[in-house]
Amino acid sequence: MRRLFFLNDMFYERMKQRLLSKAILLLLLLNIAVCASSQNTVLVPEIINFTKNTYDAGTQNRVMAQGSNGLMYFANNDGLLVYDGTYWKLYSLPNRSMVRAVLVDGDRIYVGGQQEIGYFYFDGKGSMAYRSLKGLIPPGEDDFTDVWHVVKYENDIFFRSSKRIFRYTNNKIFAFKSIDWRFLGTSRGVLLAQQYENGLMMFAGGQWRPYKTDYDFSRNKMIIRSVSDYGSDKTMVATVRTGIYLMDANSFSKFDHPSVTKMSSDLIHTSAAIDTGRTIIGTKLGGYYIIDSKGNILQQITKKEGLQTNTINNAFVDREQNIWLGLENGIDLIINNSAINHLNPNYENKSPGYSAMVFDGRLFVGTNVGLYSMPLSPAAGSGMMKGDFSLVRNSNGIVWGLSVVNGQLLMGKNDGCFRVINNECIPIDTTTGFWSFHPVGEKQPSPRMIGSTYSGINLYDYSNGRFSSTFKQTLFESAKYTVTIGDEIWVVHPYLGLYKINLTDTGGITNTPYKDVDHILSDGHNHLFKVRNKMTLLTRKGVYEYDIRTKKFSVSSFFNQFFPSAYVSYLREDASGNIWFIQDKRPGVIDMSQPAKPTIVYFPELNNHVLGNDEEFIYPINKNNILVSGYIGLYHIDYERYTNSHKQLRVLLRGVTSSFQKDSVLFGGYQMDCDTQNTAQAYTLARELSYKWNSVHFDFSAPFYGGTVEYSYRLAGYEEEFSPWSRKTERSYTNLPPGDYVFEVKAKSSWVPESAMNRFSFTVSPPWYRTVLAYLLYALLIIAAIYWFYKRQQRKYIAQAAARQKAQQQEFKESQQRLKDKHQHELDMNEKEIIRLKNIKLEAEIEHNHAELASNTMSLLQKKELLNRIKDEIIKVQSEADHDKKEKNVRRIIKVINDQLEMDDDWERFTVYFDRVNNDFLKILKEKFPSLTPADLKLCAYLRLSLSTKEIADLLNLSVRGVESSRYRLRKKLELPNEVSLLEYLEKVGGNSSGGDPA
Repeated sequence: MRRLFFLNDMFYERMKQRLLSKAILLLLLLNIAVCASSQNTVLVPEIINFTKNTYDAGTQNRVMAQGSNGLMYFANNDGLLVYDGTYWKLYSLPNRSMVRAVLVDGDRIYVGGQQEIGYFYFDGKGSMAYRSLKGLIPPGEDDFTDVWHVVKYENDIFFRSSKRIFRYTNNKIFAFKSIDWRFLGTSRGVLLAQQYENGLMMFAGGQWRPYKTDYDFSRNKMIIRSVSDYGSDKTMVATVRTGIYLMDANSFSKFDHPSVTKMSSDLIHTSAAIDTGRTIIGTKLGGYYIIDSKGNILQQITKKEGLQTNTINNAFVDREQNIWLGLENGIDLIINNSAINHLNPNYENKSPGYSAMVFDGRLFVGTNVGLYSMPLSPAAGSGMMKGDFSLVRNSNGIVWGLSVVNGQLLMGKNDGCFRVINNECIPIDTTTGFWSFHPVGEKQPSPRMIGSTYSGINLYDYSNGRFSSTFKQTLFESAKYTVTIGDEIWVVHPYLGLYKINLTDTGGITNTPYKDVDHILSDGHNHLFKVRNKMTLLTRKGVYEYDIRTKKFSVSSFFNQFFPSAYVSYLREDASGNIWFIQDKRPGVIDMSQPAKPTIVYFPELNNHVLGNDEEFIYPINKNNILVSGYIGLYHIDYERYTNSHKQLRVLLRGVTSSFQKDSVLFGGYQMDCDTQNTAQAYTLARELSYKWNSVHFDFSAPFYGGTVEYSYRLAGYEEEFSPWSRKTERSYTNLPPGDYVFEVKAKSSWVPESAMNRFSFTVSPPWYRTVLAYLLYALLIIAAIYWFYKRQQRKYIAQAAARQKAQQQEFKESQQRLKDKHQHELDMNEKEIIRLKNIKLEAEIEHNHAELASNTMSLLQKKELLNRIKDEIIKVQSEADHDKKEKNVRRIIKVINDQLEMDDDWERFTVYFDRVNNDFLKILKEKFPSLTPADLKLCAYLRLSLSTKEIADLLNLSVRGVESSRYRLRKKLELPNEVSLLEYLEKVGGNSSGGDPA
């Protein structure tokens, strides 16, 4: 029994080993088949990673869609995410839930969220608005959670949740209930779903019907993840673990291909058709695959090549065949249809590429970690770049240059010179570092070769298929830039100068510094190349060519037309005569396809992505394969494809705001149109902008995801010329004056045709003080002012006329007055003359009266004397004794008295003359004081004449005391107070003095 059991165990062990061997063999055969069917391209498209911090929304992204205007829409955890190539915008659902699915249908963006279905649309201001359709769900059918799919079938929109599929048609919603709806998708006019109870279902006649197939999709035996077009007439149904199925109008079969097994092992999660010949398959574990119409894997891209993660939630191909990946932790954009790609021989060690060479059917690439090689495919164009790189043995180190001399591939490294043969490096000279190698002379094979080293130039002999050192060298410093044309050998050091290398007759080698009498060398960055069979020197002062006849470098007229002032650091001529260059880390080419009219082409996608600072490198293999050194590996340019690109640009206004104390949205960035991508747009603001809101800001972008876009713009009505082309995507205008304006913007990208214009028209209204009403008011005010001024002037004129008239009247009056005054003056003069004459007469009369008064006064005095004499005579007569004598004397006295009596009327005459002279003095006193006696009047007259008291006493025949007594009595009669002088009072009587009449 033990033996039997032992034999039995041996049998089972042998059977187990045989089965294991067969399984291993089967896996090996499968792997070989997969490898044979899928030669991976080494050209990796540019991968742009958008992280959560970039778009500022939720981490997870699922379904993606593209609008007719090129905008991209993403179902994001935080809402609907929109990207236009420059700006990201997030729009949340009313319930702030996740957006699981999105579909663009014309001007509507349908979304499915958590317990929410509806669509976004564009309002009249071009802003995004949302309308919920949840209110249209029939009563009792709103028991659903996440909506995972939104698809369009015919004219209806279908929303899938786990328990319901909602059909939105004619503004009504119909619900289809199930235990579990697992999938919903459409392809080639067929709407498919996976139902838990019945498996694969097809919508027809308004109902869901089982789709007849030999495969059981019920009860989650197989889980469908995607449905997409495949090839020219088939539909691909991709499942998670059970492979891929192909269906058409007449069949449904499993796609048996070795690549499907490999992809299924990475858990297929999504698929999308790129074109009829290529399909992308996204997985949970292995990134994404691109397969052809036969199932062969063309390329696999994983995190190693640049994806953020290997887990792909959803894949979408836009109209330019760019691939968008919705990830668990962001969004990736793969510029899949670009003529520029990456070529990196080792993505695990992301080192720069310094050199490249095609030799013996293989591509060799030098990096800073070693030399890699890859067999080239016999396919045409860029299809030759298929295969796998491997590290060349014994090549570890910095590979600076690759050269082919005498049919041998030579490698210059930091530690020596090597020959590359049979994918192995054989050392030739390890005494120093090497840059490049050049044959000497025109003879082939060349018997001698020079090597450019870290310290100068080394000379080598060639015989019997081998290079050997002559131990002859010229030392001057690094000789990286070496050029040979025939027997002419020149070397330039970027900083130390230019040298001519001389080979002596004795086999030696020397160098002669170039005498820079024309000062063409710059302080640094001097480079030397062979272009157009001429030695071409690049300095910061220009481009110079060597003239063998004059033995001098002079300005290149050819290059000066392209680079009159710009610094060019690298030149390389291809087999077609095109001249590739690097200018300030901007690669480009002078296209010589039309020699009479060469054109210059730049590659803005690579600006500042290529190496500089004396490490520039370009290797044109052919028109479909140009390699440019980059910071990570090399860049591959398919120049023929690049120049034949038929992509189109459309520039969009993504927002217009005006500002005063805050921002006000004038245009939200969306227009209701479904035109072609290159159709121009025009938007006119329906209302005028108030003057205080005259600062306007414009955001614009071109939804072009495969290259660098530049913009040019102007504000018509404010500026005449368009702005210089730049990558700036916004423009602000402040304090715009009133008027009509049109903002115009256009875009361009390298060889892509210039886009149509996008226009935004608006009007800035004038301030209130410059409105029509204000101008009417101003006109009225001006009219009123003119009228007021006119009336004022009229009044002024009337006043002036009146004044003139008054002045004339006054002047006339004054002239009349002057005449009158003159006449009066003449009259006055006449009167004065008359008065003068009268005064003269009066004075004469007064003098006469005074004379009379004096005469009368003297007469009175003489009478007094006479009386006194008579008195004396009488006394004598009394004393005379003789009677005769006495009688005689008496008669004589009587005679004297008689003579005097004849003069008694003298007082009367005195009064008359006195009143004439003194204005009726005595008459006035008599009338005013009737009680005055003649003696009183005489006293008054004598006082008026200013006679002394004694004289008055003699005239009145009184004593002096008697005169005083008479004066006292006179004061009493005149009723004069004590303080009034009698003489002053009497002087005033008659008005002769200034005091006037005392009465």
